[in-house]
Amino acid sequence: MLDPARAKCWLLILISTILFSISGYGQDYFRIRADFSVKISNSNGTKNLTRGIVYYDKNIRDLIYDISFPRKEKWISRDTCLYKFSNDSLIQKVTIPSINEFTIFHLALNSRLNDFGLKNTMYQMNKVEKKGGMVLSYWKIPEKAKISIDHVVVAKKSNRLESVVMVNSDQKIISKQFFRNYIKIDAFEFPSQIIQILYDPDGRENYQVTEFRNIRINDMTNSKLYESAL
Repeated sequence: MLDPARAKCWLLILISTILFSISGYGQDYFRIRADFSVKISNSNGTKNLTRGIVYYDKNIRDLIYDISFPRKEKWISRDTCLYKFSNDSLIQKVTIPSINEFTIFHLALNSRLNDFGLKNTMYQMNKVEKKGGMVLSYWKIPEKAKISIDHVVVAKKSNRLESVVMVNSDQKIISKQFFRNYIKIDAFEFPSQIIQILYDPDGRENYQVTEFRNIRINDMTNSKLYESAL
């Protein structure tokens, strides 16, 4: 039989373990919902705007865009397919790369945003330097991969992802992304604005500005919104 002092000690250990488990569980961010807008300005002068709500659950891995403007549609990205619905009818099915695990939603929920998820890919970090208050890491793609991107430069400030620059095999920049206006919900951080510049083969710039509002984490009010009926 334990003496009172040892019994008290074991009780404190048990309570600490329970509290630690509860705390750890509370840090498991698995679901995100946000209002979004995407503004595109192309080098040829055309512009467009899209608004809606995005839903993502990292356990289900269906990326769902409930679009309200310019027309009501629902886009569902699953595996290597993008499904577009209008009035619950499938209007288009497009084959795409399997990208859901590399979206900002999946990376943020898995605490892998600060290296843009490159640590878990075939890219290899071959250089790190400090510049202008930021830490720059250079990620090289193996030659055997034979894709158009030669390397990626990731910039962090205060351990937050600031920018990502992609360079092709001709050493020309093909894309720049800037991550701004981070919001913080408990220990979860997410950029509420992403600015992307895509370069044409002739070097002309095309802009895409994505903004997020009313961000909710681990929303349990309506789980059906995070699942598709495909």
